[in-house]
Amino acid sequence: MKTKLIYIFLIFTLTACSTAQASATPLPTIALDAGTSAPASGAPSRSGVSASGVVIAAQEAALSFGAPGRLNVIRVSAGDSVNAGDLLAELENASLQADLSLAERALKEMTSPAAIAAAELTLANTQKALQQAQDKAAGINFSRASDTRIENLQAEIDLAKQSLSRAQDTYKTVARLPDGDTRKANALYAMTQAQLSLNALQAEYNYITGRPSDTDAAIIRANLDAAQAAAQESAWYLGVLRGETLPPEATGASLVALETARAAVQSAQERLAASRIVSPIAGEVVRVGLNTGEYAQPGAPLIFISNTNTLQVETTDLSEKDVVGVRVGDPVSVTIKALGQTLTGAVINISPVASALGGDVVYKTTLRLDQPYPAGLRAGMSVDVNFE
Repeated sequence: MKTKLIYIFLIFTLTACSTAQASATPLPTIALDAGTSAPASGAPSRSGVSASGVVIAAQEAALSFGAPGRLNVIRVSAGDSVNAGDLLAELENASLQADLSLAERALKEMTSPAAIAAAELTLANTQKALQQAQDKAAGINFSRASDTRIENLQAEIDLAKQSLSRAQDTYKTVARLPDGDTRKANALYAMTQAQLSLNALQAEYNYITGRPSDTDAAIIRANLDAAQAAAQESAWYLGVLRGETLPPEATGASLVALETARAAVQSAQERLAASRIVSPIAGEVVRVGLNTGEYAQPGAPLIFISNTNTLQVETTDLSEKDVVGVRVGDPVSVTIKALGQTLTGAVINISPVASALGGDVVYKTTLRLDQPYPAGLRAGMSVDVNFE
């Protein structure tokens, strides 16, 4: 029995060796991918980049009052459609409306046709005063009469001196006569008139040939400066009433008063606007957070509006590794989970600032959705985004 078993073992051994010699074909070598191979083009592949996201309204607004006050009227409710510029709510503001009306009336009076006519008359008067001041200032350096007049006046003075001398000589001959004597009286009168005539001629000569004192010259120059400034300010004021653009250096009491009146109107308009809520966009009222008669705090959002006519998508988990392969304008496909439908679109914005999501760094990306939208699409729905 033992010999028989040894024999069987030898038969099986020889059979195995024979089989191994007959099938000497080498086995194929399997190469393991170490993850370092790149596409043939050498550029990073963007295929397969995906992210989750949510449907959002293209425009949303949380509106509040700019001033405190009691709510007087609210014109909308949740679900109402509004247009840009619609008045939605208003505080008690009767006094503010009165202030604005008064400021507008004052400004209207200052810019009326009558005010423009008065400004034109003022300008004409200041220009006339300027011309007179300029003429007077010119006399500081020039004689007040022509050379011919001065020469004639000198001749008249010489003749007057001769007449006075003759009158004096005549009077001397009768000076000893009694005071009541007619000859003496006539001689005295003639001598007196000759002296007065000579005095007048000399005074005129001194005036037309003389120069003003330093003090008089300073006064003349100061009056000229004042006249120039008045004429310029009148011209600026009339220009602004006519709608002209003024230079930065424009000044004047009238101009300041006009600017003050305009500022009062603007301030009154701003105070009134702060007591009102006006829709900046067209859309649907999502929520109203205050009732008529309640007190509103400035800056506290009270009316929320969403423009659901135009929808977008914001990604929530696009990683820092994937965002490097995404560009503005890239096409995308967006699958609406709740509807089971896929829409097309494109990238319109990539946030330059990262945010954290469960310890990962992600970048919010905004996507445009191509219209028409499927029925039932609403803001807030979850989506899957594939960047193509």
